[in-house]
Amino acid sequence: MRSEERDELLHTSCKLLFESLQLPVCYSWMHDDEEVHAFTTKGSHGNPLIDNESELVRFLKQHVQHYNVPNVHTTSFVESYIIVPLLQDGYIEATIIIGPAITIRMTDDIILDMLRGLNINATQEWTSYLKQLPLLSSKQLYHIGILAFHLLNGIVLDLTDIMYTHSRFEPPHSKKQTDIVLSDRRESLEFHGLFEIEKQLLRSIRNGDKTAFYNMSLSSNYDGPGILSNYDQLRKIKNLGIQVVALAARAAIEGGLYPEIAYTISDLHLQYIEELHDYRAVANAIGDALIDFVDRVAKSKRKHLSRSIATCQEYIFNHLYENISLSVLSDKVGLQENYLSQLFKKETGVTITQFIQQEKVEEAKKLLELTAEPITAIAVKLNFYDQNHFIKIFKRYTGLTPKKYRNKNKFDTITDD
Repeated sequence: MRSEERDELLHTSCKLLFESLQLPVCYSWMHDDEEVHAFTTKGSHGNPLIDNESELVRFLKQHVQHYNVPNVHTTSFVESYIIVPLLQDGYIEATIIIGPAITIRMTDDIILDMLRGLNINATQEWTSYLKQLPLLSSKQLYHIGILAFHLLNGIVLDLTDIMYTHSRFEPPHSKKQTDIVLSDRRESLEFHGLFEIEKQLLRSIRNGDKTAFYNMSLSSNYDGPGILSNYDQLRKIKNLGIQVVALAARAAIEGGLYPEIAYTISDLHLQYIEELHDYRAVANAIGDALIDFVDRVAKSKRKHLSRSIATCQEYIFNHLYENISLSVLSDKVGLQENYLSQLFKKETGVTITQFIQQEKVEEAKKLLELTAEPITAIAVKLNFYDQNHFIKIFKRYTGLTPKKYRNKNKFDTITDD
């Protein structure tokens, strides 16, 4: 039985989330569907098919599988909701809903195509509603879920803990909606092959096995309709893409790719897929995303590393612009400095210092190619002792000075230092 203290905790936490995130937040207790507390921005529009927060919460409780971790769910109207459980002794005590937000920018053409495919008139009410929704990346949605879960339950999660909970569901039927035909993705032909994809294709991604990957006839699995597909067909293949790319990102992480890279790649590919209006183009984009993952895993040096060394490498990757010391890495993995140094060299073939230098040089190469930042500024940003030290290390790993490398590889016209 809930107490006044739990009531106050939940109310205060949700209010804090609303004020901090500037996203709608509502909550209800598991056995009390009628009492829904909501924090919303004054003047904002709600989904025209949903009368109030109580209707939304009731639908989610009935149709969404509950997990003991945050969920991210996306409707056919591409609204994304973050659903966070309040736990008590391992059981879900209350449900908190944050959102909606969107992960693609809603243009007039996208809105028109989407609503036409759902047999809904593209009224000004719908356009205003969809265009007002805040634009967030999938990774941001996950991080908000992790933050809210920690605030409510005092438990720290990792992105990989919640990746599989991102699913898509259909909106509630409403008396306002005359005859909206919604496809069931679990019965669609495209999803029949998902089990085989998980077994074979994802194994090749996880192992970085390009030979096995290219031997699979991917294109034959996506031989869809003509060039200008209708919205239903297009939505099905895009939904398939969302599922497959999410699975591929998880497989790539398991294969040794840095999570930060995997999630960023996933976001970029999904954003591109959502912008396409052609069935075959979407199918090709899905294939390109999978090729991207398998190539990156094949190049990754982390596939056969122990957890401690993989953690060190990930920490280094995420803190390249800082001064990374052996003592910090030692504390991070709970190993003595001497033992960590020996283990790192044994597993990677290079010392920790060499690995840090290599990663910083790789980052410097990107900055030299894609930005006009002065070489001195890049040296300072990446925490080299001075410009001469930077030039010496850079030339050791590339055979060129930073200036010569930039002149040879610059992406655009860049003024030399």
